[in-house]
Amino acid sequence: MDSRQAAIDAAREASLRSDWPAVRAALKDLPERDSLAAEDLEALVAALWWLGDVPASMAVGEQAFRRLDEQGKPREAGMTALRLSLQWGLRADIALHGAWLARAGRLLAPLPEGPEHGYLAYLRSSFELDGSADPARAESAAAQVRSLARRHRVEALDAFALVLEGSARVIRGHVDEGFSLLDESLLPVVAGAVDPVWGGDIYCSVIHLSHEIGDYARMRAWTDALGAWCAPLSESFMYNSITQLHGLQLLVAEGAWDQALARLEETSTTLLGAQSWTAAEGFAALGDVLRLRGRGTEAASAYARASAAGTEPQPGLAYLAADAGRLAEGLDSLRAELAAAPPVRRPQLLLAAVELGLAAGEREAAENWAGELDAAAHFYGTAGLLASAAHAAALVALGAARIPDAAAAARRAAGLYRSQGIRHGLARAHEILAAALEARGDGSTATRTEAEAERATAAAIYRRLGAEPDVRRLDRPRRHIAVGPLTQRETEVLRYLMGGAGNRDIASALVLSDRTVARHLANIYTKLGVASRTAASAWAHDAGLQPPAQNGPQRH
Repeated sequence: MDSRQAAIDAAREASLRSDWPAVRAALKDLPERDSLAAEDLEALVAALWWLGDVPASMAVGEQAFRRLDEQGKPREAGMTALRLSLQWGLRADIALHGAWLARAGRLLAPLPEGPEHGYLAYLRSSFELDGSADPARAESAAAQVRSLARRHRVEALDAFALVLEGSARVIRGHVDEGFSLLDESLLPVVAGAVDPVWGGDIYCSVIHLSHEIGDYARMRAWTDALGAWCAPLSESFMYNSITQLHGLQLLVAEGAWDQALARLEETSTTLLGAQSWTAAEGFAALGDVLRLRGRGTEAASAYARASAAGTEPQPGLAYLAADAGRLAEGLDSLRAELAAAPPVRRPQLLLAAVELGLAAGEREAAENWAGELDAAAHFYGTAGLLASAAHAAALVALGAARIPDAAAAARRAAGLYRSQGIRHGLARAHEILAAALEARGDGSTATRTEAEAERATAAAIYRRLGAEPDVRRLDRPRRHIAVGPLTQRETEVLRYLMGGAGNRDIASALVLSDRTVARHLANIYTKLGVASRTAASAWAHDAGLQPPAQNGPQRH
């Protein structure tokens, strides 16, 4: 027996016992590898994949496809094409994903019905569902795949049908019902009835969906389940890195930023070329932490790597532009992303749109976005979206001088963020509540004490996170907060007006001239759309303002 045949025989034996390093050692550098039998090429494909070299595995997979096609084995060649389509999709190369999917469809179309047609239907629908979020088409595909599973007794197809139907139910707003089906889809995967190339994608799809709709509890549960599935399979198994990446995303949300920063870049880089979508999510999370810590140049670099990996890292890019003084540019980029985003993706962008819209003076647009976010939060019913919706409502109410509404919404947001351990969101809610209490302006010791306590809580969280820009903002000297369309000084004048003070009394209390007070009052009437002191006082009362305390004039 020559050395070449001996190497092939050794590789075949090693493949039977899943000794992937031995398979790779025997076949990877074998002379005239193109002439290997298709089964030997497929063994090398598996070995390289299990050992984490996905690009090399795909290159050999293309060789295997050509060999099967040349041998007139369209069913086997079609399955190889489907696997390559899946892998190109995971690498965020939609053109090659589509090309291999079309090739598989061409090969399988004239053949009698078989399990391969179920894989084809699943792959077509799963990627389409992620892009278009059309649940009706996914449900139709699920019925087709389930029918094929029953006729051909293929458990993997049962899992695919459950994934499609469960995802469609979630997108329709039936979250608990949908996730019950998604949970069930794991049974064939855990039992080993689903090829790990496809089984791992099921885990990632559900984790991604959980993240999109703000269901952090389910995201944690599925990430833990992915880790448990990976652990006994292989130390070099690609999905070990994916598990780590999703865990790091959760650490970012929970405020363990130092721990996340230590590993995000390396883990994300490891996944490039194998799971580019997930790598992009990692780079986006890295950019978010760096931005919130005031390291704008480094954040821009991380966001650029996310974009290159196939995902537009919004709303991070919009926030970064606003932080650099390019508010209009940031808001425009966010609008463009909202216009392109499928419905299930939009809620993750809307809080940023509200914040930047209010900062740009686009109050009507901000109110519309806040309304859409509230509707989405109640549609999906997840704690993450409900927290974001309350956060947005508090900002809009504060900007419109509905101070009691702002305080109530900020308290709701704080409770929801706290229940999920979302640290930065919790700090923002405390900060907004402090602003609402200060805007109330009743001058009471209790209100001032509560406002200072809320502000101190926010500052303490920001400091623990290392969110220096937020810390610096809270440390700036403060004056009474402007309310609604009014300036700070106009708000002060209006508060004295509420207490029945005449122009001369207001001028004396605020150390202004009578003429200046009259000008402020004229501006107040114009901005509020009222024509009298009584109407202006009524507006202020509805906004939750209080007249100054009676213990002496307030000077600023």
